[in-house]
Amino acid sequence: MNNRIKLKAPAIKTRSEMETLVGEIAGLKLNEQLLNAGMDAEIQGVRDNYKARFGTIAEVLADKMEAARIWAEANPAEFGQRKSIDFLHGLVGFRTGTPKLKTLMKWKWDGVLQALRGSRWGTAYIRVKEEINKEQIIADIGAQVLSEADLRKAGAQVVQEESFFVETKLTRVESREVAQVA
Repeated sequence: MNNRIKLKAPAIKTRSEMETLVGEIAGLKLNEQLLNAGMDAEIQGVRDNYKARFGTIAEVLADKMEAARIWAEANPAEFGQRKSIDFLHGLVGFRTGTPKLKTLMKWKWDGVLQALRGSRWGTAYIRVKEEINKEQIIADIGAQVLSEADLRKAGAQVVQEESFFVETKLTRVESREVAQVA
């Protein structure tokens, strides 16, 4: 079902007509904000309604998961050579995570980097990421340190797009006739 209403764009001829149109746009935006606020309030009400029940389930589930983990760790013989056991209502087991690199206790990544730089084999494990400093190029074009022609030779250009807007003033609710969308 298509609820879209196709309205013919009005031909605005005078500043007064444009003033009226901007007023209608402001009214519609205000209606949109009010609808969004109402919708958000209803959604929050539903969330609040379910929050306590989800909390209770999460607590009970965490307790039961902990009990299952404790049993599994205390009974490794039940697993045999496998990492999991298939029960009537589900699978229980241990998963081996993907390898990850961690620092030793009292070490920081900067220290590891320095230690790798100082070793004969460590440079193979240090990455250097090159990227274009776009902010500096834009600043240098603006300060006329770099010319547009030089930048074009490098295969780039600085662009600045313009877009049309209508910024409504919704600081107070005015009693005016609002365009209806029905």
